[in-house]
Amino acid sequence: MVYKQLMPRLQQYEKPNRSYGEVTRRAAVAIVLHECDGELCLLMIRRAKREGDPWSGHMAFPGGRRDPEDIDDRFCAIRETREEIALDLDALGFAVCALGEVNTGWRADRPEMLVAPFIYRVETLPELDLNYEVDGVVSVPLSFLMERNNRVPLKWEWRGTQVESDSYVYRDNRIWGLSLMMIDELIEAVEQ
Repeated sequence: MVYKQLMPRLQQYEKPNRSYGEVTRRAAVAIVLHECDGELCLLMIRRAKREGDPWSGHMAFPGGRRDPEDIDDRFCAIRETREEIALDLDALGFAVCALGEVNTGWRADRPEMLVAPFIYRVETLPELDLNYEVDGVVSVPLSFLMERNNRVPLKWEWRGTQVESDSYVYRDNRIWGLSLMMIDELIEAVEQ
């Protein structure tokens, strides 16, 4: 899909209104779109492996938990992106749209934490400076993610039960879980 067609679709996208009841734990991420080797790409991070981190070593979007000082979820996504990879979205980014919040829990009626994704466009990526929470960054072409044949099954164990879900493997990096849920909504918004 041509970049010029994509941006207006995303700018007109209205995130779904999902009701979760009262939620005390919130987080936010930035899905950064940029051009890489002539293609529109999503900037993803590979989280550092850390004891006690449930997403240790996973592919993700820059972002994190909302602090009490954060004025809203968007502010959290901008702050966390600056802290994790030294990308200043206030200075270099163009806000495109917000996607629907993602529940980190297994029960829709009892979310553990809600993650608010915000899409930004950056004309040129500066040199990134990764903090201790990030092992690396990967630019994943949107065209790769939109090709359904690139999805592969992932089997994993959760609380003693074998579970299967979809995933992508891009340059030895597995993309699944919460990030895949956000990517699926982004693709849906693009294809509308």
